[in-house]
Amino acid sequence: MPLFFGKDKGFFTRENVDVDLVLMSPPTAIAALVAGELDFSTTVGAGISATMRGLPIKRILYIQQYVTFALMAVPEIKSVRDLIGKSVGAVALTDATAIAAREIVKGNGVDPSAVNFFYTQSTESSRTALMSKKLAAAMLPPPFAEETEVRGFNRLADAKDYAPLSGIGLLASSDTLKKYPTKALSVIRAVLRTMVYMRDPKNHSDLVDYILKIHKIDSTVAAEALTTVMAVYSKDGTKPREAVQKEIDIYREALKITKPFTPDELEDMSHQRRAYEVLNR
Repeated sequence: MPLFFGKDKGFFTRENVDVDLVLMSPPTAIAALVAGELDFSTTVGAGISATMRGLPIKRILYIQQYVTFALMAVPEIKSVRDLIGKSVGAVALTDATAIAAREIVKGNGVDPSAVNFFYTQSTESSRTALMSKKLAAAMLPPPFAEETEVRGFNRLADAKDYAPLSGIGLLASSDTLKKYPTKALSVIRAVLRTMVYMRDPKNHSDLVDYILKIHKIDSTVAAEALTTVMAVYSKDGTKPREAVQKEIDIYREALKITKPFTPDELEDMSHQRRAYEVLNR
């Protein structure tokens, strides 16, 4: 939502950025970044997996320091242990929804191999499959999690309570950062301006109205979803180093990667620092 909201509010225009926002599944977005068909992506979960596989992709900004996904289940499922032998939806094998789902399952004393994970390629598809009960449970973000909860589905766990995985942010290929450093700075400044606006409590009614334009949900549900999201927003586009390192370790274990990684190998925060300095002069 923040990029679409920022575009509609004119924050990108203010930075002279003519932004074209395209919805893509995480694997498609990563492939497009590497191929030079996409300048930036928000799918930092799939991005860390790609970086660990040797692809030239860097995190350049954190928007949500932690994921806001919740493991939602059909009314008949009362606990995570009830999911043994059942189908659980996540977006993609190596993205944050799947990694977080496995951490939740493990955290509740269940071997992930005892659960049947199904990869839907989008949160909208996960929501549809759960609502139609084709899945016993699914990882859903706001406002889908709050919406299904109101309809009687059970909130089994919140991902952030089990793993410090990053929510949305900005990724770019190393090639893009070298060729278009000014563009990176402008995009980051536009997103930071958007985040400042969104974090201000006096603008929250505006944000609720925006959510209601996108989703046909009750205003109370929209307000609850906004509270969930804003609780994990970064103040300056960064994330604590120890949390990033923990996230790296979780992905390494999940992806069976033996090579050590540090936050500096995952990120290039130089553009964030310069953009933040400009905005705070």
